[in-house]
Amino acid sequence: MSDYQALLAKVVEDPASDAARLACAEVLQASDPARAELIRVQVALPGRMDPARRLDLKRRERALMDSHGRGWFKPLLAASVQEPSYRRGFIEELTLPEESLATHGADLFAREPVSRLTVGTRDGAGLALALEQPWFSQVRWLRLRGAGVDAATRALASATRVGRLPSLVLVGAGDLSVAELASSRALTALRSVSLSSSHLSDASMGLLAKAELPWERLYLSGSGLSDEGVALLAKAKGLGALQWLALNRNEIGDDAAVALAKSKGLASLERLELSRTEVSEEGALAFRSTKALPKLRRLELLDIGFDPDVMAPLVKRLGQGLLF
Repeated sequence: MSDYQALLAKVVEDPASDAARLACAEVLQASDPARAELIRVQVALPGRMDPARRLDLKRRERALMDSHGRGWFKPLLAASVQEPSYRRGFIEELTLPEESLATHGADLFAREPVSRLTVGTRDGAGLALALEQPWFSQVRWLRLRGAGVDAATRALASATRVGRLPSLVLVGAGDLSVAELASSRALTALRSVSLSSSHLSDASMGLLAKAELPWERLYLSGSGLSDEGVALLAKAKGLGALQWLALNRNEIGDDAAVALAKSKGLASLERLELSRTEVSEEGALAFRSTKALPKLRRLELLDIGFDPDVMAPLVKRLGQGLLF
């Protein structure tokens, strides 16, 4: 690993810090002074400064991109990366097809401190190849979409280089993906999972309810669930760490609300989203008691249409944490 790549790794490990970014600029000063300047300019821009100074920096940023951007972007565009952009001096997020990731991933990750990936899947084969590469352990946020999501999730769930992946988004996933996640022993760092806009059966919630998962956030909005599925999830015994549950845009009603309110296994929930569902005022009031999800601090029931007077007991409990 070169000194520059070691510094890129530090950017990945501590993305909020400017030190490693500015150290990269020092290394690049001799070989690519314009890129070094871009890093310094973009690192400086979020800070507090005189408005005139900020305007000067923005103009310089624009001039650097106009003069050098095409050359900097050339290897990324050749790898089918979609709309790359620099933030605080670097490209940290890539969107590309799985075949391109398998073919060009090593070069892309050597150039930039990539930690976020959106991968278009066809059959999961390209992602499976990428998962075998050392650089994949650098990924901290992964979104999979396309026709091969279930196959790609199968490969992901058994991969050896995903033990440091905390966030996963699956778009268009099916029950197979849920089964793979529920049984995976590789995704040990996973804490946030989104299955929103997927095609799930109620039975898939039974799989999650039976699993021991350290997840803290679970997004299931618009995933095709009914009251029965939510009732199964509410019986979970291995989701005790879950703090945030989103169930917006599902055809669920009062039975789901009551099941959640009575849940003992989801007692750590602090935020629950039930917007654009069929929950009535009666169902919403199942949460009025502090014994119903005792740690609940935020409840979203937007775009349903409730009478404020009827919701008064819930307002008393949650105050500004209730949105309806």
